[in-house]
Amino acid sequence: MRVALNKLEELIRKERIVTAILPTAYGKSSFFKQNRQLLDEIGKTIHVLPLQAIVSDLYDKMKGVFGDDLGYQMALTIPDGVKRPFLSRKYMITTVDSFILDFYGIPIHELYRSKWHSDIAMLFTKVSNIILDEYHLTVTLDTDDVASEFTKVITSIEKTIEYAKRKVIIFTATLPKSLAIGKTLVLAPDGHPFVTNDMIRVWDDKDEFISSFSTYTNKVKTYVTKKDKESLIDEVLRNYKDKRILIMLNHVKDVENLGNKFNECLFIHGLFTQESKERLIEKIKNANYVISTQVIEAGVDISFDILITDVAPAFSLIQRVGRILRQPEEFNKKDMGEVYILVGDVKEQIKEVYDFEMTQETLKVLLTNKAENDKVEINWRLAEIDKNKLDYLKLILSLERKINDIISSAKKNTNMEQFLNLITNIHLTPQKIIGELDSLFAGSFIRSSALIPVIVIRNDKKEEHATLSWNRFLRLLQKVEKLRFSYSIFKKEEGEKEETKEIGIEKSDLYYNMPLVSIRKIINKVRKEEKELDEDLSGYIKIVPKGFVIPENFIGIEKRDGDEFYYVKDI
Repeated sequence: MRVALNKLEELIRKERIVTAILPTAYGKSSFFKQNRQLLDEIGKTIHVLPLQAIVSDLYDKMKGVFGDDLGYQMALTIPDGVKRPFLSRKYMITTVDSFILDFYGIPIHELYRSKWHSDIAMLFTKVSNIILDEYHLTVTLDTDDVASEFTKVITSIEKTIEYAKRKVIIFTATLPKSLAIGKTLVLAPDGHPFVTNDMIRVWDDKDEFISSFSTYTNKVKTYVTKKDKESLIDEVLRNYKDKRILIMLNHVKDVENLGNKFNECLFIHGLFTQESKERLIEKIKNANYVISTQVIEAGVDISFDILITDVAPAFSLIQRVGRILRQPEEFNKKDMGEVYILVGDVKEQIKEVYDFEMTQETLKVLLTNKAENDKVEINWRLAEIDKNKLDYLKLILSLERKINDIISSAKKNTNMEQFLNLITNIHLTPQKIIGELDSLFAGSFIRSSALIPVIVIRNDKKEEHATLSWNRFLRLLQKVEKLRFSYSIFKKEEGEKEETKEIGIEKSDLYYNMPLVSIRKIINKVRKEEKELDEDLSGYIKIVPKGFVIPENFIGIEKRDGDEFYYVKDI
């Protein structure tokens, strides 16, 4: 029995907007797997997640229950999954990127065409209930101003909720209370400082999650340490050969370097191809030693005994520690768990990934509660009844001032609101919208920039794809003379036969501060080459763009158990 899920079902029936602040692994993301009848009552629903890896994981969990009513949309392809770019099925699982674009009438799969089916994209999103699942964890890539990128996410989601016509449900373990809207449900004991008078608080000692994790600090020990990263990893791997160990680092280069040094560790990061990433995540579920970036931070249902992690803001640390002794039955069975938070040069540790002030505030709370031997007593999984004990909700409170500053800054910056109003109220050409999106936001509502499609490996047996941030792509461009762009051409007269072709790209073909416009220019070049007219969307589309071909010397390979996993080397 999980008391908060029972209350959540009641609130979803009664309210239009609900925020559920519940612990990691409490059952939020898979809520409708156990409540199919409720979904049938409320109707078509889109489940929005921050990372592609979680989309694939949740899809696999849901397919047995939803069958033909289930679909997904993201760049990654799920084997035997049903992809629906217009988010048309009854229960759709998608990423924040795909959802936001479709919601505002920018069909992601038609992004570079001359005309869009904007009406269809908007229709399917506007008639749907929306689940926003840990949306604030959308990973920021390659930016020096993380706070402004966080502001992008907050502002675009806030406006989306304002424009939404049906129910909006926010699932979260780590959302600061300043961002909670509607009826807010929280699992916490009476008198907890996180809880405000307008929140709906639930607690029952008979809840099996509560009864298990109330003894959390007796079993899971947390250490905040300045030990050398490599030395600590080596020490833990030697001393705990019978334990499952997860190492989570903030930067791709660290994951690559340490993954290649510690051969016993499987490693994964966001620059792996989508196909390799999917196969790796399946391997990770059974691996004993893993080194990763944030790519498996939230939602992927994996569990380890020991965590070594770079320092990060509270919401990220809580998600990472949520991978340790994850489920009550496992927690009750295991004898111990350990968490090591690495603190070095904090500015370098979180550079271009997290906000420095948020990280410092989180660290300040942890250090204030540090005892002998670097130990910090904190319950990462459950709010504590003892008001003097630290828990994950109290740690989130450390971010409130910074979050309020961001909200205030967002209200002063009218760029996002003006742009969303523009595309919502005025009929503009795709060219104009893409130009505005590039000039104001580097091609993305929510990220530091648009994500650029690339081909990492192609041979007779396989083709694998990845995405790069625009900044990372430009760094690659500085190291090569020219690139090639790959596309498929479908020959209808030959029975839908697909032929893969490439075209050379000069650096002069790109606008260095306009990622979407640059790709659009290249695709138009391809269409001229193939004599495809892009005027009538009802006609047959024979050109499908794939992405830039990564030169071989920029491709890394991780070899495991006779399989090869491909990634773009850190640039």
